[in-house]
Amino acid sequence: MNTFLKTAISTAALMTSAFALTSVSHAGEKGHDHARTSEAAPEAASEVAPASAPAFSVEMQRGEVLQIIASQARKGGEAAARSYGQTAFPIASSFGFQRLGQLNVSRNVFSDFEPEVFSFFSWPDQASADAFAAHPDWPAIKATRPDAWSELKVYSVELQEDLSLNFDPAKHYTVVVAWTDGANAGDYARYLSGIEPAITRAGGRFIYKMKQPSLEAHASPPEAPAQLTFVEWESTDGFDQVQQSPEYQAHSQYFTSGVSRVEFYWLQAPQGTRAN
Repeated sequence: MNTFLKTAISTAALMTSAFALTSVSHAGEKGHDHARTSEAAPEAASEVAPASAPAFSVEMQRGEVLQIIASQARKGGEAAARSYGQTAFPIASSFGFQRLGQLNVSRNVFSDFEPEVFSFFSWPDQASADAFAAHPDWPAIKATRPDAWSELKVYSVELQEDLSLNFDPAKHYTVVVAWTDGANAGDYARYLSGIEPAITRAGGRFIYKMKQPSLEAHASPPEAPAQLTFVEWESTDGFDQVQQSPEYQAHSQYFTSGVSRVEFYWLQAPQGTRAN
């Protein structure tokens, strides 16, 4: 890994886990029927050591708001990010915002977007996120965000059921961000269910499908994806095995017909301990 990439991962981890102040749309996993704007903020930088962040768990209840933030650091943006977070965090934390952990991007399989980390955050409920959004200082703080990140994609849902996730540094993870074809939207679900036996044989398992999230981004098209699909794997050749399976051969046509746009990344839970 080249020096700049190492620095970018460390910087992005710092900025998204310590400084990302983002928006939340009132869109649950059932869809976007009730769109409202609200906001999120991160954990203080002094409490996080990105290079040694531990593996983590997500334990959330129905009605809480989950955010997953994919971030690409802007080279030279560290000072802007630090100022941004130091201003934002005290406000956001007073409304119950929490950082849960992060997954580092180990390989970009298919995407024009080059995030270094996917970070996980929570709000206690939509009302708390909305109250933060109404804070008078937020517009000015938010306006400085592009100085810190080349892009920051914020995916948010109000959970419709309890959620329990455990990320293990000994495992490997993939996330596929999929925008479905409107005329054939059901084909993507058919593809995923059809290849699940092959995923299981290859040492993988679906751990979370974030359905119908809202999306906020300052440098990308505004259309939200239909789903983020997270899979846990025993090894990094798991999906290669799936692609050789009869289930994949029988169902890959539904991926082609069901998806209009896709991003695909391999992720890793960092090892280490939280800094004091």
